[in-house]
Amino acid sequence: MTRAWLLLVGLVVVWGSHWVVVKVGLETIPAFTYGVLRLASGIVTLAVLMALSGRLRRPIPGDYPIILSYGILAVAVMIITMNLALPNIPAGRSSILAYTTPLWIVPIMAVVAHVLPKRAEIIGLVLGMAGLVLLLNPAAIDWGAEGALLGSLLLVLGAASGALAMIHVRLHKWVGTPFDAQIWQLLVALLPMTLLMLLLEGGELGAISWDLAALLAVLYSGPLATAFAFWASQMIVKALGPLTAGIGYLGAPVIGVIAGIIVLGEIITPIDIAGIAVTTSGIVVVLLAGREPRKVEGA
Repeated sequence: MTRAWLLLVGLVVVWGSHWVVVKVGLETIPAFTYGVLRLASGIVTLAVLMALSGRLRRPIPGDYPIILSYGILAVAVMIITMNLALPNIPAGRSSILAYTTPLWIVPIMAVVAHVLPKRAEIIGLVLGMAGLVLLLNPAAIDWGAEGALLGSLLLVLGAASGALAMIHVRLHKWVGTPFDAQIWQLLVALLPMTLLMLLLEGGELGAISWDLAALLAVLYSGPLATAFAFWASQMIVKALGPLTAGIGYLGAPVIGVIAGIIVLGEIITPIDIAGIAVTTSGIVVVLLAGREPRKVEGA
């Protein structure tokens, strides 16, 4: 149990500070190229770890649907929206918007699985939306600044895409284990990312200014924030349960905000603080509501 809590703390620090790392890396590496380098280095790291533990094997046909959907929706889309948004949005604000995934699960479940939201979930959703309004209003961000509003909306889109993937994870009838499928999900994500890199950026890796910051950013994003993070998240959920893990992960955007202030000199306003507090409160309410039985339409 102590090991799981230590892993949770480590994961929160890694995920939270990762927003600052990626923002620095994107100063010299194009968005899709960065995504390819992150996925490729993460895949290599995972392959070595899984081979050493005897768990590297072919994907199970029964899990093909979740490998495809999660690889595209939760990995590729979220990395793309993150990398396109970060050059124009502060790292701290970006981390908050990206971690609204639990909020979007409530309405998507109602539409896709006909699961009626509970009162607490509705309250949490309303709180979360109110927080987003605070974070996205013209007093908080300059809508006229190039990429500011679009970047924020992209991050929200990425969070909603991740929510759709998580719902599929919940509803999918697993044959293998989520951990064993993850390396294949990363490979699925790598395909469209590579195509976009070649089409939009030319794939000119040699043109990148490979200074120490760029190299460390890629090594942090791939082996640490991708390979280690996937493994650690599985261990944490298994030991502490999804509710504790979900609430614990909310420490990541807090770390992101703090890291943005300390490392990048980002400025946080009272409206930002209010938006972060209200949004986080809504997410916590939604996560806590998940402990109670649901009423299913037609049951």
